[in-house]
Amino acid sequence: MFPTLYHFIKDLFGIEIPALQILNTFGFFVALSIAGAFWAMSAEMRRRTALGQFKPVEVKTITGAAYPLSDYILNGVFAFIFGYKILYLMFPGEENFVPQAHIFTAEGNLLYGFLTLLAVLGWRYYGDKKQRLPEPRIEIQTQSAEWHMGNITTVALLSGFAGAKLFHILENPAGLSLASIVDAFFSTGGWTFFGGLVCGAAGVLIYCRQKGIGLLRMLDAGGPAMMLSYGIGRFGCQFSGDGDWGVANTAAKPFSWLPDWAWSYTYPHNVLGGQTGGFTPDGMVPIPGCEGDYCFQLAVPVYPTPLYEALMGLLLFMVLWKVLRFKVQAPGKLFAWYMVFAGAERFMVELIREHGDSLYRMGSVVFSQAQLISLILILGGTFWLLKKPARETIVTV
Repeated sequence: MFPTLYHFIKDLFGIEIPALQILNTFGFFVALSIAGAFWAMSAEMRRRTALGQFKPVEVKTITGAAYPLSDYILNGVFAFIFGYKILYLMFPGEENFVPQAHIFTAEGNLLYGFLTLLAVLGWRYYGDKKQRLPEPRIEIQTQSAEWHMGNITTVALLSGFAGAKLFHILENPAGLSLASIVDAFFSTGGWTFFGGLVCGAAGVLIYCRQKGIGLLRMLDAGGPAMMLSYGIGRFGCQFSGDGDWGVANTAAKPFSWLPDWAWSYTYPHNVLGGQTGGFTPDGMVPIPGCEGDYCFQLAVPVYPTPLYEALMGLLLFMVLWKVLRFKVQAPGKLFAWYMVFAGAERFMVELIREHGDSLYRMGSVVFSQAQLISLILILGGTFWLLKKPARETIVTV
């Protein structure tokens, strides 16, 4: 396992770059998943604008005018924060420094902050003076609906972050308290995909409604992107060993060609670092001869469910991207397929996934939050697909 990119580079190439300790492997794959979703959704919005499903956007641009004061203030604030906190975490000047333990603190380096502030504002001012014209030009440009992607991404990130944290907190309602909620929101762990999906989608749809963008078409454009994002993100869970693994699996491999780590795995050097929590009912054991913060592995091997989900997510994305998005044109139907695929994939994995104490009970029935949401997705998507639309066009490519 690779808790941070530092461990990945060290293990793969034998090169030690301490500054990379700030980059969690899980966070790196989250960034990749966001980039993947941005690419897929941008491509769909361009295609659907060309088909007439989205209205083009008229954008007013001013060329050659001086940058406003707000531009300098915003860039200055972000530059100072980057230098004060990020560069401090990357180059602390201390031995045995663990960046993750200092992320949600007020600690930082004022010198780094002010030097970065001066460098960014100086470069910004140089660019500002260089682009100015005696008479600024005002132009009206027509762009595809892809223009909205910057705002859509910001809205999805903020609402998705809040939803992922909130649903994780609600997985264990018996332990709710104000202190636990605050701790959960300001910790580096504790994320629920379906929470991020539901709240992120809700935030985006509210934005689209305010901008007059068709909601069903937007859902269709976002379905494949969300599936791709999920598949990439699950690789982060697998490579970091964040506790989102399966139940104990000591059975013999069904196929000789299947690698051991793809069937039953102990997740050595996982990011939990010996913290068992509710994810390791059989506990962890130290790795012989290992020294450091990530020297534990599971006492009993488990199903590597994040790997299964990552592969299934990418496979289902290909079905949505290469086949269904060209076949079914009725508004909302592509997203209905996404709902069925996402729900069925997660429901099946939940059957062999470790839940710890994150379970709900209704009489004699015990189920996880993800199983409940998966079932809702499957039923909702199936009903949507069976419901005859007012008009549906099937095209063949």
